[in-house]
Amino acid sequence: MKRRQGFTLVEMLVVIGILGILASATVMSLTHMKRAAMQSEAQKMVTEVATAFNMLLQKERKWPQEIIDNSNQQGGMNEDVCAIFQSTKLLDVTTYKRGAIGSTINEDSLDRFGLMDPFGQAGLKKMPRCRSASTSVPSGYGTFADHLIQYRVDRNFDGYVDSSEGAPRGMRVRASVIVWSRGPDGKDDTDTSRYPFDDRLSWNIQGTK
Repeated sequence: MKRRQGFTLVEMLVVIGILGILASATVMSLTHMKRAAMQSEAQKMVTEVATAFNMLLQKERKWPQEIIDNSNQQGGMNEDVCAIFQSTKLLDVTTYKRGAIGSTINEDSLDRFGLMDPFGQAGLKKMPRCRSASTSVPSGYGTFADHLIQYRVDRNFDGYVDSSEGAPRGMRVRASVIVWSRGPDGKDDTDTSRYPFDDRLSWNIQGTK
């Protein structure tokens, strides 16, 4: 009697199960790699912004009023602040200050609300028609405004940025300016007890007063 060639149902289910496990592992690995790449880009952006702030201070010998006002409001790199760096060519940003004489508003730029971290920019790519920074990002982690690059400046020029100047969690950082990205969750994680710590900072949090 001739035996039929082929796989049994059990064998096929086992193979399908193995393929499913391998596919899940591949997706998780790719997701992790993408997240790591975006975090690396966020750190690069934070470093560049901090450098631009320090170069601006050296050039102007003082903080422009728009930067002080926005820092007082504990805001991020919005259009008003970006307009300063555009005019001085210290940062490559494509957003324009709304209402500025002779300016053109680029409604489709990835920083049309201000300078956003890679997580906010990824959200804008998914929502190209979004016209409000208060809109929730597709990932569900806060609003687009939460993903603006954050900064606080040393307003009294004592060599520190402290809680009176809006430093997060009551910190006192020896710097003229501190800059950070809130990471994928759009929240400040500078409390070292918080986990996971996914913010990207321009300063070393270890040993910060």
